Amino acid sequence: MLQVQAHGGGLLKVKDTWYWYGESYKRPLLNDFLSEGVNLYSSSDLATWHYEGLVFNGTAQMTGMPVDPPYRIERPKILYNAQYGQYVLLFHADTPKFTFPAVGVAKATDITGPYEWVHVIHPDGLNSFDMGVWQEDDGSAYLIRSVNNEYLGISPLSPDYTTTVGLVSTAPRCEGPSVFKPAANSYFMMASHLTGWAPNPPLLFHATSDSLSGAVWLDSTVPASGVGANITFNSQSTFVFPLVLEDGTRMFIYMGDRWNFYGPGSVVKASYVWLPLLPRLDGLGYELVYADRWSPSEFRERARIPVVYNNGTSPESIPISRALPYAQGSSSPEVAGAAAEATPSRPPPGWQTFSSQHNTTRQAHVMTPTRAANASAAAPAPSANTSAVAATASDAAQVSGTEAMARKIADTLSAALSG
Repeated sequence: MLQVQAHGGGLLKVKDTWYWYGESYKRPLLNDFLSEGVNLYSSSDLATWHYEGLVFNGTAQMTGMPVDPPYRIERPKILYNAQYGQYVLLFHADTPKFTFPAVGVAKATDITGPYEWVHVIHPDGLNSFDMGVWQEDDGSAYLIRSVNNEYLGISPLSPDYTTTVGLVSTAPRCEGPSVFKPAANSYFMMASHLTGWAPNPPLLFHATSDSLSGAVWLDSTVPASGVGANITFNSQSTFVFPLVLEDGTRMFIYMGDRWNFYGPGSVVKASYVWLPLLPRLDGLGYELVYADRWSPSEFRERARIPVVYNNGTSPESIPISRALPYAQGSSSPEVAGAAAEATPSRPPPGWQTFSSQHNTTRQAHVMTPTRAANASAAAPAPSANTSAVAATASDAAQVSGTEAMARKIADTLSAALSG
């Protein structure tokens, strides 16, 4: 049985193949959970995942760190740089106890590696914790990170994507930033509060801007409701991607990590959940819709609801001039603010009930396949019996994703997950 270990990561499609990258196995070292590097998995249908390997080994490759390994490797993201013909890996690089919050950079000529270590940086001379990235259609790209765990900082990446070129936007204090763009001049960002490994209520921000440069972020309506909303259905945001159905309907899929800190095995047994991120019924922003098993076709009409900007208010912003206490090109700053937040000793209200009702400590929830333009869409499982799932993927192709076969596939996937 293949156990997917791709925590805090995301997706990248290359031709007809999807690649899911993320942190490798969370080893319980030094009373913490440290990944050795970055794993990569491939799929032609988003349901059957094949292990490509540990494409970057931080223990063996990283230099320029203030201590010897092991290191903290978190939130890896991969971008393809068409101008330079290379894939660039960026991630939160740190010591085990968060004393050197920075960004690690590696590059490769092929998505499957091997990735060559470039360097470790403090972007714009600032401490960098939890992070994400964003890439525009024109190839310009941005680093989005928690600066000293005090506010979110957004900086354009250099033409080769290996460093930043100045802070251009700030947002309120948060982590797990995941930007998505439903329309021109309209950006949304899912994020979370800072509570260590513990789940917490989701955050959603919106900016009306022709780019992320100069974007002013507004608080949107809380993007979840119902049982489990206060813990983002026992998950933390890591990535949001668009899925285009066969009829052209576009919907967004939320990828979340279930860190399982309070469950059996703790973070060592972390898993994942993918959920539809849909327009609110009143059109005021987006919200996560929870279901144990679901198909994108079920939410086709909901995904078409026009979204007006939001009814939020502008949070307290940090002037960019005040957000740059370190001169560009200066030596690495020492930690001046809060390090990673300590995880509460007790789980948040409702965690036990929600987890027991939905088996969230055992598996991620399955999205049944549906037909999509240029892609078969199905959510991944945290563990998959590769022979069983491969057979159902073939069946799905033969019947073009009918509902009856989708249910059959879901049942097979569920059986494979439960062992």
